[in-house]
Amino acid sequence: MNPLARRSDLFAENLPEEVVLYDKTNNKVHCLNKVAATVWESCDGTRTVDDLAQIVEARFGAGSDRKLVLQALEELEEAGLLESGSVTVSDTVLTSRREAVGKLVMAGSALVATIVASAPAAHASHHALTPPPPPKKKKK
Repeated sequence: MNPLARRSDLFAENLPEEVVLYDKTNNKVHCLNKVAATVWESCDGTRTVDDLAQIVEARFGAGSDRKLVLQALEELEEAGLLESGSVTVSDTVLTSRREAVGKLVMAGSALVATIVASAPAAHASHHALTPPPPPKKKKK
C-alpha cells in the first residue's frame, strides 16, 4: 500500500501547529495536526506505511510508530484527503481504542478534524454585486 495524497481542489494553509485544508469540492475544512500533516504531505504514492512511519519517527521522536501512521491514514481516507483506492486501512491492524487514545494524547489532539464551511456562493447570493445608485444632484 503506497498512499497518495489528494491535491486537486484543495487549498492548504500551513500554520505553526497544524495544516488547514479547504476542500473546494464539498466546502469542508480539515485541520491536520502535525502528525497527520506530515503523513499527508509525505503520501506521494511511492512511500509505504513503513516509510511514512520512519518519517514520522524522525520528525517527532520515539513515541511515533506504524500504528499512529495507520490511524492518520484512516482519518485522512475518511476525510477524502487521499486519492481513491490508494490506501485501505484494515481495522485489524489499527490500535485498540485505549492505545489510540494514548497516541492521540501524545500527538496533542485529534489527527484530523473536519468542519463544514458555508459555501462562498451562498454568501454572494445574499449580497449581489450591483453598483450603488448614482448620487443625487443637489439643486442650486
